Amino acid sequence: MMKTAIWIATFLMAVCTVSVNAAVVTKNVSYQHGRESLEGFLAYDDAVMGKRPAILIVHEWWGLNEYVRNRARQLAGLGYVAFALDMYGKGRVTEHPDKASEWMKEISQNVPRWRERAAAGCRTRARR
Repeated sequence: MMKTAIWIATFLMAVCTVSVNAAVVTKNVSYQHGRESLEGFLAYDDAVMGKRPAILIVHEWWGLNEYVRNRARQLAGLGYVAFALDMYGKGRVTEHPDKASEWMKEISQNVPRWRERAAAGCRTRARR
């Protein structure tokens, strides 16, 4: 029991120390898919040196909103390079379910286009 408590305390101290020294950098990243202008969101901890794992984030039907950006920041704080891709087009974010449904149908009814758009995000992340 005591060993477990010491291990947990040590782990928490290490996590807290890392987060205090973390310097999460964020950038909006413009890229293209065909003629469509897209804007993803990149987040990483510049205190982490060397290679690190990357995570590609696909937003919910609302678009690439602040919730998604915050998730990317959180993942960056854990040592990942996080890239939130844009499935709808630069600046297309909504809080209205009807508009979100319309945009989701546009992209999901054309599966090859959906896959190409996701691949464009992957290629963009790979170049960073």
